[in-house]
Amino acid sequence: MENFYILFFLISGNVFQFYLILSMIIYLFISVTGIFVYRFKDKKTSYSTKFALLIPAHNEEKVIGNLIESLRMIDYPSNMYDVYIICDHSLDLTEKIAGESGFEVLHYSDNLPSSKARALNLATDDIMSIDKKMYDAFCYFDADSLVHPDFLKVMSYYIENGELAIQGRQIPKNSNESLLSMIVSSSQYITNYFFQKPKEYLGLSATLHGKGMCFAAEVVKRFKWDENCLTEDLEMQMRLINNSIKIRWAEDAIVYDEEPVHTNQYIKRSIRWTKGSLDTAKKHAFNLLTSSVKTLDFKRLEAFIYCFGVYRVLVIFFVGVSIYITKSNFNMLVYIFKNIPYDDILLKFMFLSLPFIIFPASMIFDKMAGFKMFLVYFLQPVLGFFRIPIFLLGIFKDRSIWDKTEHTSAVRISDVLRMKI
Repeated sequence: MENFYILFFLISGNVFQFYLILSMIIYLFISVTGIFVYRFKDKKTSYSTKFALLIPAHNEEKVIGNLIESLRMIDYPSNMYDVYIICDHSLDLTEKIAGESGFEVLHYSDNLPSSKARALNLATDDIMSIDKKMYDAFCYFDADSLVHPDFLKVMSYYIENGELAIQGRQIPKNSNESLLSMIVSSSQYITNYFFQKPKEYLGLSATLHGKGMCFAAEVVKRFKWDENCLTEDLEMQMRLINNSIKIRWAEDAIVYDEEPVHTNQYIKRSIRWTKGSLDTAKKHAFNLLTSSVKTLDFKRLEAFIYCFGVYRVLVIFFVGVSIYITKSNFNMLVYIFKNIPYDDILLKFMFLSLPFIIFPASMIFDKMAGFKMFLVYFLQPVLGFFRIPIFLLGIFKDRSIWDKTEHTSAVRISDVLRMKI
């Protein structure tokens, strides 16, 4: 029996070690590529794409007015887009403010709990029932978003060129409101320039963020939002990739997002994301892995690694235990780091140069980030203390309850347009 346990930990431990090594190599390569990728060329459009803009809103009276203001400033022919504000079980003044905007307001209120995915599906069905050929593409924003005036011009270029799914660049709108919002904003900066941007350059699929997304009408007709998942954007991302639909990243299609100001907001949002990510991994990870092997599709392999990453805490713990139990046997991680040439230099580059020199240095020279964000970047490990309790709470989170993150930022589109992008 003892030999069986050792064999179990030896085999399974090395499998997970291979996963960790592969993910480190892939994301190291992606991050390093980000150092050398510059801004893409401006996109020219003929304004031929007609858009439907969908904004689900549940009790968002404090921020919906600022979003509406930004939508009025969109630089695109007014007859080529319609705005639909979806009031989902709102009990405050959200519907009143939306009704005064002059945009279409869709109201949904029944005995079922509020659900972003369900609200989007109901609204899409109602819009499609009017005329299935009315719109060429659908764009999605959250009520706390602000939309850059050029957003639709950029998205029109991609749709005109046959793209089916596009994610815009997400920029925090309230990074200066608290220390926490600045720390989270620094993480978003790294995501944009050392993850999303190099992935676009390398031909990989972008990560969907739930706002600033644009789907061609044929994608909207074919794929419904998963109403049983708390991260409907991540679930949609994995479904699209597994169906050979590449998600482009549009750097110049900018959407501004509100980051958590208080710790309780951050924890509540992270627990919801963890539960949704666990459900998504359970649903899609194995299929992505097997299909990537069958088709030799690197996009699906990267999607699997990203999707399965929600288990990283457990994987690292299990690998540590397995190496300890089987220390007298072969362990891939130990073998590689003992035999790889210049291992000390490589390890210093991976674990010191990138996170502690290259990433923060890029902020100093970026006008949008600045010196303050450079300083708070080094506080990111503080959020790591929440990782294990958030993961455990996410496991037991009730997926039927959407815990809304309170949005209160008073930042307006005129404020963020002063930022250098």
